[in-house]
Parts: sequence; C-alpha cells; structure tokens
Amino acid sequence: MTKVYQQVLTLLLGTFLFTYLVVLGVIAALTFFHAPVWLTVCAGALPVALGAALAYKLVRGITGKIWYSVEKIVDFSEAVSNGATSARIAIEPHELPAMQRAHEAVNRLAAKPLQDLQEMKRLERMRSEFLGSVSHELRTPIFAVQGFLETLLDGALDDEAVRKQFVERAYSNTIRLNTLLTDLVDISRIESGEMRLSFRYFPIVPLVREILQNLESATEALNVTTAIECRIDDDTDVYGDRDRLAQVLTNLLDNAIKYNIPNGTVTVVLESARDGKGTQEVRVSVRDTGIGIPQEHHGRIFERFYRVDKTRSRSVGGTGLGLAIVKHILEAHKSVIYVQSLPAQGTTISFTLKK
Repeated sequence: MTKVYQQVLTLLLGTFLFTYLVVLGVIAALTFFHAPVWLTVCAGALPVALGAALAYKLVRGITGKIWYSVEKIVDFSEAVSNGATSARIAIEPHELPAMQRAHEAVNRLAAKPLQDLQEMKRLERMRSEFLGSVSHELRTPIFAVQGFLETLLDGALDDEAVRKQFVERAYSNTIRLNTLLTDLVDISRIESGEMRLSFRYFPIVPLVREILQNLESATEALNVTTAIECRIDDDTDVYGDRDRLAQVLTNLLDNAIKYNIPNGTVTVVLESARDGKGTQEVRVSVRDTGIGIPQEHHGRIFERFYRVDKTRSRSVGGTGLGLAIVKHILEAHKSVIYVQSLPAQGTTISFTLKK
C-alpha cells in the first residue's frame, strides 16, 4: 500500500506543479499586455480550477480502484468463511500493481490451508490403508496357528505324524508373525526418524560374502545357486551404515531366492561407478533368473504391503515390507534404487554407495 500512496502523492504534486506554472504563465502574459485586473484574476483562477478538477478525478479514480480491490478481498473472505475453500480472487489487468500483488498474496494464503487439508486427508487415507493391511497380515498367521492348535486339541495329538506336522506349521507361522512385527517396528522407526544410522567406511565385499553364507540354507532348500561377481578390490571401502546395508542386501537376496525358478541363480555384482559429479561409487546389483516383474508394477513394488502376486507372496512367507524398508534405508544413504525386470526374464535391482 505504501507504493499506492507514493503514486497518488506523485500525481498530486505533478498536477499542482503543472497548474502553478500555467497560472504564473497566464498572469505574466496578461500583465505584460496590461490586461484589466479582473481578467488577470479570472485567467489565473481558471487553470487552478482545472488543476483541482483533474487532481480530484485522479484521486477519485485511484481511490475507486483501491476500494474495488478491498471489496473483492472482503467478498472473498466471506466466501471462504462460508466454506468455499476453493474460492480465489480474480486478478484483473486494470487493477493497481500493488493491489494485484495483494490479491496474489491473499490467494496464496488461502491455498495453504486447502493444501494442508488435502495432505491431512491423504495421510488419513494412508493410515487407514496401513492399519487395514497390518490387521490383515497379522490375522493370517494368527488364524493359522489357532487352527493348527485347535485341530491338535480336538484329537490330533494322538496321531504322531499329524501332531509333528501341525506343530511345525504352527511354529513356521509364529516365525512369520515375528518377522512381520520386526519389519513393522523397523519401518515405523525409519519413517518417524527414530532410527539413527551410524555412517562409517567399511569393506563391502566381505559383507556380501557373509550374507550369502548366511542364506545358504534357504538357497539349498529352494535349489537356487548364488554367486558373486567382484569387479572391485576385496578391500574396497564404501561409506554407510554397515548393519542397515546388511539388512538391505539380505532383503533383496531373500526376495531373489524366494521368487526364483527351480535350479535358478542369484548373482551379486559389485563394480565401480561414478555419479553425475564424477564422485567415485560402488554399484551393487542383485540379479536373479526368477519370474520377473511386469513393467506396470515397477513403480509400486517399494510401497508397504504391495504385492505383484498376492497368492505367491503369502505362500513364500513375505511380509510385504521388505522392499519398503530397503527403499527407506537407501534414501537415508542418498542412494537411488533401480529396477530392471520383465516377466520370465529375471530381475536386477541395483543401487550405488559412496566410496
């Protein structure tokens, strides 16, 4: 508004200065030609009257524009208070620049609560979906354990073969339940910022070999072969949280093994790379010969509880949180995860770590 006042003051001063000069000129001319006094007075008063009329018109025009803009803001405020959250002030080209900026500022202020409301609704929808998914995932193993125990109590305890089989199945479901709860705690801590990462340099090659060795029993049970293609030195260090990156590799390798084909292979490739700024990195790729992932699912496989094949996922015991945890941990390492996969052609998931 200060600029508006400056504009009005400038116009008034210009008008009065122009009128003053005209009056002086007229009086000087009439005096030079020895005109009567009454004519000189009338001739001097006429420019003053015209100047005053012009100044009045200018001030009235600017004041009218200001009041017009103020009335638009008042009408807009009443509309918003009545629930029209999507209402906006129309910015017209003939308005004063200062009032146009005022309208833009008011529109931005009005848009902020609407954006916050939409974000709250989105988060509420996500929370509801998450709780629904959690309850479903928890219910499945709990009902399975309950069913096996009820069958045993109803008389299957006397049959040694059935008893052993049902106890083993109940036990496997308790393991699945424990894994799900562990993953839920992990992703909750990551998303809330409670999980603190411990960054340091460590050799990546021994870590990969250690994880492959820990997964030997799973690979033998599913008849899958694992290998490592090391295109870097064994003592090459990377920068990150060793324990959390071990969790990333374990989740990726576990998926590659579970969703592989009989007599399939899983290969971890370690190679040197550079980012867009030329910084040296190590690219880690987990490549399998499994069933693959259709292109339309690539952007969603890192969502919580998202499954490409729900039936197969539950049959192999997945929690639906592993890849979501992978994504969060890698984002904390300022790393991007890439997916290359087609149905029946295997999958390669890769990411980079700073050297």
